[in-house]
Amino acid sequence: MPVRVRVRLKSLKGLRQGSTVETAALLNTGYTGLSPEVILPDRLAERLGLWPSEEAASTVYETVGGPVRLYYYIREGALLSVVAEGGPAKEVVVDVVISPMEREVLISDYVISELEIVILDAYRGEWRFRRDPVDVVRSSCRPELW
Repeated sequence: MPVRVRVRLKSLKGLRQGSTVETAALLNTGYTGLSPEVILPDRLAERLGLWPSEEAASTVYETVGGPVRLYYYIREGALLSVVAEGGPAKEVVVDVVISPMEREVLISDYVISELEIVILDAYRGEWRFRRDPVDVVRSSCRPELW
């Protein structure tokens, strides 16, 4: 089971600025970035009021299947935090990449690091925060498709 965490997303731009949604997000260490990026399915972006948007710009992303031009980019479009037991999690302002093809939220390696998440066992879906005691083991949440 891949590692998924519950997240809270709050839109910082768009038609419904301040809208929030809680959902599952997949930690994707293969999604490398130079800025704190997350990929949102277009249906979720619509719910947050981020899509459609005049601020969104088309861009090309390299994927394992080759380059794809079906993504839209909004710089500093949302505030993301992990919803977990043990108090408030760190909040990260993220650049939003909107995809009409993805069905779940994908978190890049940059954001995983900013949220201070440590993947303990990728197969079993076990993780913890860097600040957690070493004996704390958290389990993945169920996927949520949009």
